[in-house]
Amino acid sequence: MIDLLGAGESGFGQFNALTITATLGMVTATLALWTIVRPKRFPPGPRGLPIVGSIYSINDSPEVVFGEWAKKYGDIFGFKAGERWIVVLNRQALIKEAVLKQSVGFADRPDFLSLDIFSDGFKDIAFSPYSETWKLHRKLAHSALRHFATGKPLQDLISSVYPKVEKKLAMTEGQPIDPKVLITLLMYNVLAQMCFGRSYELEDPNVAQWMNTNDEINEHLGLGLAADFFSWAKYLPTNGPWMLKELQERLWGFLRLQVDETREHYDPENINNVYSLLLKAQEDARKEGENVDKLTDTHIFQTIADIFTAGILTTVETLYWAMALLATYPEIQAKIRVEIDDVIGRDRLPTINDRGKLPYTEASLYEVLRYSSIVPNALPHATTRDTEFGGYHIPKGTTVIINTYSMHYDPQEWDQPDKFLPEHFMDGSGTVRDHPPSFLPFGAGRRGCLGEAVAKADLFLIFTWFMQNYTFSKVPGKESEEILKMIPQTASGRLLLSYEIMINKRD
Repeated sequence: MIDLLGAGESGFGQFNALTITATLGMVTATLALWTIVRPKRFPPGPRGLPIVGSIYSINDSPEVVFGEWAKKYGDIFGFKAGERWIVVLNRQALIKEAVLKQSVGFADRPDFLSLDIFSDGFKDIAFSPYSETWKLHRKLAHSALRHFATGKPLQDLISSVYPKVEKKLAMTEGQPIDPKVLITLLMYNVLAQMCFGRSYELEDPNVAQWMNTNDEINEHLGLGLAADFFSWAKYLPTNGPWMLKELQERLWGFLRLQVDETREHYDPENINNVYSLLLKAQEDARKEGENVDKLTDTHIFQTIADIFTAGILTTVETLYWAMALLATYPEIQAKIRVEIDDVIGRDRLPTINDRGKLPYTEASLYEVLRYSSIVPNALPHATTRDTEFGGYHIPKGTTVIINTYSMHYDPQEWDQPDKFLPEHFMDGSGTVRDHPPSFLPFGAGRRGCLGEAVAKADLFLIFTWFMQNYTFSKVPGKESEEILKMIPQTASGRLLLSYEIMINKRD
C-alpha cells in the first residue's frame, strides 16, 4: 500500500513536471509568435522571426533591401526589427505626402540609444523629439545661418581658405592624392571661422584627429547598436554603448576647446560668429526669465555641434563623390570647364551671382547629389500621434524611414537612373532643372535640413572654383581601376571607400 502510494506520488509529480514544462513551452511559443503579430491595419511587409523580427533580413545596404521589399509589398511597407515596428516610405508621392502634407504627424524621432548618447540626452536639433525646445533651437540655428552663412559673407569666408588649398596642392603636384583629407580640412576651416571666428592651418593635428575619429564612428557603428532595437540590450555587458560614448567624447573634444575659447572672449556688443549669437540668446533668456530650461549650456553646445558637424560632413562627402565621378568621366569634366571658362574666365573667383549662369555646371552638381545619394535614407522619423496614411494605420511612436534613394533612382522618374548624366537636370531649352519632382537630397518639411541653402551655396562655390583651376584624373597606369566603390552597410550613408586621384593645376 505504501509502495503503491509512493509510486502514485512519483507518477503524479512527473505528470506535473511535464505539464508545467509543456505549458511554459506553449506560453513561450505564444509570446514569441505574438512579437510578430502586426498592429491592426498596419502596412504589409516581411513577417520576420519571433523576437528578432526581420532584423537579420537586412543583409545588404538598407536602400538595396528596401528596394526589393518595395517590389514585393508596395511603396509603403512595415516590418519589425527587435522590439520596434518600422514603416518605410518609398517614391515621391508617399514621401512628399508625409514630409509636406502631414509634416507634424511624421516630425518626431525614435528614442534610439545611439542617438541618445550622441546628443547628450536628445538636446540637439537633429535627433531630439519634436517639441517646443526643438522648435526654439531650430529657429535660433536658422537665424544664425542666415546671418553668417549667406551671400557675400559666406563667399568671402570660403574664398579665404583657397590660398591654403592651393599651397597644399602645389606640394602634391604630380603625385596621387586622397582628396578627402584636403576637402575635410578645407570645410573644417570654413565652419570653424563661421561658428567660432577662428582659422586653422590645413595641417593642424587636432583637425586631422577630428576627421579620423569621425571615420572610426562610421567604421564601428555599422547599422546601430543592439540596444536601439532591444531595450534589454542596454543592460548587457557589451562594449558598444561604451565605445560610442568614448568616440563621441573624442569627436567633441576639440570642439569643446573652441567653444570654451569663444565663450571666454564673448562680447555681446560684437557678435561675429554663430556660437556667440547662441550665447547672446542664452544671455537674453536669463535676463527675461524665459526659456532658461531650453537654453542650457548642453543645449547650446549640441546645437553648435549639429551646425558644425553637419556643415562639414555633407559637403565633404558630396565633393568626394564629385571628384571621383569627374575623374571617371573626363568628357563631363571637360564640358563643365568650357562653360566656366566662357562665363567666368580664369581671372576672377566664382561668386554667388554666377548661379543661374552656369546651367551645365549646376546640373552636374545636382547630378552628383542624386547619383551619390549620400543619405539614401533620411534620419529616421517617428510618428507624433496615431496616423492614417496611405490607407493604413500607423500607431504613435512608430519609426518611419524615408527612402530618398527610391526617389533618386526611380526608373519611372529618371531616364537611365543608374547612369551619371548631368542631362538629368537639363531641360530642352538648356536651362537647369533645380527642382525635379523626384529629387530630395536635403529632405523637406519640419525635419528638412536647416542648412540646405548654405550647403548648396558651399557646394556651388567650391565645386566651381576647383573646376576653374584644377583637373582631376585617375592615377597613371590605373585608369581601368574602379574608384567608385562604397563602404558596405554603414549607418552614415553611401560613403566611398578611400581612393587616390591626380589633382593638377590647369595651365
